[in-house]
Amino acid sequence: MYELLSHPLEDGSPVHPALDDVRISIRNMIPVDGYETHTIITSNHAGTHVDAPAHFIEGGKRISEYSIEELVFNDVCTVDVDVGPGDPIGSGDIEIPDCDLLLIRTGFESVRGGDTYLQDNPWITPELIDNIRRNFRGIRAIGVDCISISNPEHPSEGEMAHIMAFTEDPDYGEPVLILEDMKLMSAPEVIERVFVVPWTIEGVDSAPCTVIAEFKV
Repeated sequence: MYELLSHPLEDGSPVHPALDDVRISIRNMIPVDGYETHTIITSNHAGTHVDAPAHFIEGGKRISEYSIEELVFNDVCTVDVDVGPGDPIGSGDIEIPDCDLLLIRTGFESVRGGDTYLQDNPWITPELIDNIRRNFRGIRAIGVDCISISNPEHPSEGEMAHIMAFTEDPDYGEPVLILEDMKLMSAPEVIERVFVVPWTIEGVDSAPCTVIAEFKV
């Protein structure tokens, strides 16, 4: 069986406050033109998306440079974290399992579509990213059910968390991908495998993506 862990991109999809709104409009209609087309105007960080190192690291790997194998995860863990609006998520708030994809479920998805979701989301501390990269090197990606791992009220900490995730360093191993604005409320209890399928756009740092969970019933 399969379950989507990504939200559909739609007109007015929630985006980080620093980005332009998503605009999707019909351009051609069958009764008028004989065919249908749409115009899509969006940031590459809108909706469920995957951040790659080039998002914050000059010369860093771009999402189009990842192989299919690097975007398939066979050891997936979902961890529930009890946090409220604007709360930081540090190492003391989460028991980190050994896995290759760590999904952090805060429940904040329940307010998706409102101002709170955009302005007051829980956020991941640089200290947690540092702990994951030093001590859990099998983790290749981290996913959250928030608009971002950073919070508008803590921009420097958010920047540092991203940089720590993406930096290539002997003490850290390979950079970690970040999946933001995920759909985790209905995620299966046990996930066999996850496929991350980004838009194929040459040259961009990151991209909207479809995330597919495979599970047994």
